Order: sequence, then C-alpha cells, then structure tokens
Amino acid sequence: MLKKSKQRHYLAKKDREWQQELDAFHASQDEESIHRLRITIKKMKAFARFSKACSGKDTVGDIDLLKKMYRQAGVIRDAGNHLHLLEQVHPAPEFYRQEQQQLQSAATETFIGHIGQYRREGKKTHRRLVADIHTIRLDRIRDWYATELIGISVLLTASGDRLHKARKQIKDLLYVLRLLPSRLVKELRLDEKYLDQLQEAIGQWHDAWIVVGVWAGKDLSGSQAMIKECREKEAAVRVLAGEFFRRAHLDE
Repeated sequence: MLKKSKQRHYLAKKDREWQQELDAFHASQDEESIHRLRITIKKMKAFARFSKACSGKDTVGDIDLLKKMYRQAGVIRDAGNHLHLLEQVHPAPEFYRQEQQQLQSAATETFIGHIGQYRREGKKTHRRLVADIHTIRLDRIRDWYATELIGISVLLTASGDRLHKARKQIKDLLYVLRLLPSRLVKELRLDEKYLDQLQEAIGQWHDAWIVVGVWAGKDLSGSQAMIKECREKEAAVRVLAGEFFRRAHLDE
C-alpha cells in the first residue's frame, strides 16, 4: 500500500518548495528560481494525475488553481529560454533580443503583482489535495505504470506536440517513482537511467524544434543548419526510442 501519511508528507514538502522558490524569485527575479518553481509544480501535477488514475478522486481538478501561476511563470521562462536557444545556433537579431527582454520584463511585473493571489490559491490547492488523498493499492500502481508505458510507446512513434507529450509522461513516471515504497520500485524494474536519457534527448530535439518554428521563413544565414540539427536530434530520439517497452525495463 502507498499510505496516506507518505502522500501527505510528499505534498507538504512540495508545497514548501514552491513557496520558497516564489519568495526567492520575488526577492531577486532569478530565472533559476522560476525554473525550479515550475519543476516543483510539475511534480505536483504528476502526483495529481497518478492519484486520480489510482483512486478515482479528481485530484487533477484540485491542482487547477495553480495553473495561472504555472503559465505566467512559463511566459517568463520562455522569453529568456527562446533567446538562449537561438543564440546557441545563430546570433540573435537586436530587435528580437529587445522584444524578448521586454516580454520577460512585462511578464515578471505581472507575476510579482499576483504573488499574493498565487499564495492563497496555493494554500487552497494543498488543502484540496490532502483532503482527496486515499491509500492506494500496489496493484493499482502497477496497472498505472503498465498503462502509461504503453501510451508512451505509441506517442514515441509520432512527432511534434505528441512526441513532446511522451517526454512529459516519461518525466511523470520518474517523478512518481520517488514517492513509491522501495520494494515496489524494485518490482517495477524500470530502467531510470534509460528513461532519463530518452526524455533528455526528446527535450534537446524540442528545443531545436522551437527555434526552427520561431524562425521558419525568416532570412537567417543559419536557417538550413537549424533545420538539419533539428532533424538530426529527432533521428537520435528515434534510435533511442527503438524497442521502448523492452528497454524501459531492467534485464532480469
């Protein structure tokens, strides 16, 4: 059984973590704080999705109150990240640099102006999630992992947003694994190193895909090089994703 006490402890820890990162960003506007805040919320979303599937309670609905904070944090993160990604392959035009900096500055101002609201909504989210916690049987957890792995194997044959969705679901599996009893983790026999390597490769492809999408049709000297790099990264994902279901498990 995955006990309620362990789930409560996990949620309390994540609740503290995102609030600490919120305080840190408010004080310094450090982009890494906003990045860590989003990762913590992703872990909470993964828990909510897992909990709903295994218990039937609408824990995904419970976390909806954090969506506004998560999305606004994403606007801040993306403005800096898109500029960084482009400059890895091509010097950013000055107009684009200024545009992204202004976008990030405006998004940061909006985010800070809503911090009080984010805290209140975060407290509600925590109360609702805790209220909907139920002990989860181990067979339900096994079934959830089996279903997720099958779904991921299908998504890995696609491209675009569906391939990126496969990465999100792989990361969910890894996040939830940290919550499970050690004997169940051993029983599931997941190859965490392989799964992490695969999600990282998809992430690198997605970064290149974003750059190509932003600059599609633009007259940049490195456009063809960007497209070539994107295709190469996708090909690397295809190789790594081959025989996914077998490779996702450790050998006997």
